[in-house]
Amino acid sequence: MSNEKMKILEMIQEGKLTAAEGMDLLKAIEEGSSPEEASQTSKYELVKKEKVASTYGDRFLRVRVIGEKTLKVNVNVPFSLIRSASKLIVYAMSFVPEDKRTELEQKGLDLQALDVEGLVRIIEESVDGKIVDVEVADPQEGRIKVEVCVE
Repeated sequence: MSNEKMKILEMIQEGKLTAAEGMDLLKAIEEGSSPEEASQTSKYELVKKEKVASTYGDRFLRVRVIGEKTLKVNVNVPFSLIRSASKLIVYAMSFVPEDKRTELEQKGLDLQALDVEGLVRIIEESVDGKIVDVEVADPQEGRIKVEVCVE
């Protein structure tokens, strides 16, 4: 197997490429009018994907709940974990029994229409900073602030 094909497969395994993107690159290598053209196309795409992956690879989804006196909750989830979990969720949804899918659809939730990976990709590539910023006054705890952000 060529080095380029191995690199593509490694990037899929690491979550830097989706399976569909990897297939497109593999097809470009195989269908190129000459090996040199396919190689140049795939090298360009790989460099582009690696740049995106390195830019977003160490980002986190952060959830914080801050009370007047103390930090109540501080959760930091790396996007690499969210990407992996989104793929698992897509796979797991195929095991939901048909009668339960129908029940969910009647309540307005179509599992087939959910694009979990797309949502993760949109958040990862376009959102930076606060997504949610809420403050509430609790009679016992005082002022509580909830923040969800991408950093």
